[in-house]
Amino acid sequence: ERNIQKPVLLTISILISRRPDTVRKCLDSIRPILKSVSSELILTDTGCGEEVRGIIEEYTDHIIEFKWCDDFAKARNVGLQQAKGKWFLFLDDDEWFEDTSEIIRFFNSGEYENYGLAVYSVRNYTSWEGTDYKETAAGRMIRLEKDICFKYAIHECFNRIPGKTKVLNTFVHHYGYVYESEQKKAEHIWRNVSSLVECRRQTPDNFQVLGQLINEY
Repeated sequence: ERNIQKPVLLTISILISRRPDTVRKCLDSIRPILKSVSSELILTDTGCGEEVRGIIEEYTDHIIEFKWCDDFAKARNVGLQQAKGKWFLFLDDDEWFEDTSEIIRFFNSGEYENYGLAVYSVRNYTSWEGTDYKETAAGRMIRLEKDICFKYAIHECFNRIPGKTKVLNTFVHHYGYVYESEQKKAEHIWRNVSSLVECRRQTPDNFQVLGQLINEY
């Protein structure tokens, strides 16, 4: 008997770094999607080390080696270029979904056919206790067309939106803005600033980059 494979509806792509404390939470949170929707998982290893590599190999063998070069768009694009899905979802290894049932319904009901982008919320915590946070809407799910790609080395985003936007009530937990010390916070900010200054030098007329730089300052 021939094994007829169903076309992949959704590619989930994640950048993997040295985050052994959250990477399993992240990958466990997308398991219901991988089980319920015709989907694939692509992980991009940006230099995650032996411990984290051992963890992620439990979840997929589709792992791409990527030498980190301070450019998030380039790192995201290597996963996007290998995507077989009609749609593409990305997140980070320090984020995890609270509940994915709405995403599953979006695809299995066929609702996705009416949209080009889907937005969910990132719940950015400002304390380790999880009591204080700010939510931001993030366009992280897109219908793939040939020219779709990421742009910007930092605060990367899609080059265009190929249709109407669906706003989901789904959210991910994110503790990436809670810092162990003021020094760690300063290091993170100045990493972003240096990348944005370089982007600004290359594209002086880009007001989005200017706005991001002002925000970091």
